[in-house]
Amino acid sequence: MTPTPRTAELPEVLDGFDLTDHARFATGVPYGLFARLRRQAPLLYHPPGAGSADGEGFWVLSRYADIAAAGADPVFSAQGGGGRKGGGTHLEDMEIGVHAGVLLPMMDDPRHQALKDMITPSLSGSGSLLRVDLARADAARLVNRAVLQGSVNLVEALAEPLALRAVAGLFGVPGTDWDQLQSWTHQVIALADRRTGRSDENSRATFMTMARYFQGLLAAKRERPDPDFGSVLTHGRLPQSSGEPPLRPYEREHNFVVLMMHAFEQTRNVLAAGLLAMAEHPGQWQLLRADRSLLPGAVEEMLRWAPPNPYNRRTATRDVELHGRLIRAGDKITLWWPSANRDETVFDRSDTFDIRRDPNPHLSFGSGVHDCSGGEAGRLVMSPLFEQLLDHVAALRLTGPVVRTPYNKHTVLLDLPVELLPA
Repeated sequence: MTPTPRTAELPEVLDGFDLTDHARFATGVPYGLFARLRRQAPLLYHPPGAGSADGEGFWVLSRYADIAAAGADPVFSAQGGGGRKGGGTHLEDMEIGVHAGVLLPMMDDPRHQALKDMITPSLSGSGSLLRVDLARADAARLVNRAVLQGSVNLVEALAEPLALRAVAGLFGVPGTDWDQLQSWTHQVIALADRRTGRSDENSRATFMTMARYFQGLLAAKRERPDPDFGSVLTHGRLPQSSGEPPLRPYEREHNFVVLMMHAFEQTRNVLAAGLLAMAEHPGQWQLLRADRSLLPGAVEEMLRWAPPNPYNRRTATRDVELHGRLIRAGDKITLWWPSANRDETVFDRSDTFDIRRDPNPHLSFGSGVHDCSGGEAGRLVMSPLFEQLLDHVAALRLTGPVVRTPYNKHTVLLDLPVELLPA
């Protein structure tokens, strides 16, 4: 691992922007910085910063081609390796066998692929267990109520409740528990407080309460499975052809909790980001209203424009040379998806929001073997929401400042104050 003292100064190309400092992300992703990195430092070593809990630095990839290649190359592990005791997809090491190597996003092939093969048929295509009809009914109800109110926070009025109900239904959470679940998820992002982006006593306690609830739900599904994704996680078997040993109860329990929360967070955040993009680009909204056949492309452009995860971390399992520099075994490498999605060599007018963009090979749901299994579910929830908005809303006008969680791991909108002008 590349030794760097905690007191090392930031490279000049960062212009003082510390990528570990959550507070710097309160105004959004630093797209200007990433454009500079793509030009001047496509492989940057970032020294330990204000948010480096372990005092270690990491490598930053910013170009589309490098990020796509690293995502597909098993030498860069989502689990760990290279002599490192921990791993995972966060900058901070997660303990191997507790989180890394157990949770689907922090697992390597062949077990990772075997688990994906087990769950993917229930998340996409004709076998999807997501109830699009219910999502459409929820979207209609929420949009009608928001239009009657006129001025609303679209995150709280639309994105958060629609995502929660869709994902809760997918996982088989009883409808009587949805309000409680929404209250919990409104407060926290995993262990962090949603407003501050920091972990505190209350956020940790809320997370543990949620975890206990999901453990109880998992136990109920062991006794009585239903046609839902929660039961797939509870009773599904890895393909025999994979040669992998059966899932342990610990793996089922922790993937149930994390995938449920991850699915909600991803869906919530892509809905909120899409709403903001349309509010900020009224000409594109009018274009979509004039031609609804553009909606599938509009959904993809919303996803490209604001990915739900700014970065994922990998670990080098052996020494690798890239751009004339040596990445050593055990080094951390970060893949910055928003930067890939604005790469000028891939996307014409990459800083322009264009719902007619075609092709649109964005990396908002990852790349390679770790592309997000739930990406299709997110798309299935976005379409009904925007169909309802097109039916009832002539324009979305921002009425106040947009507020984000100061957090570098998820793109989280908190306040999106908008006036909805009825169609």
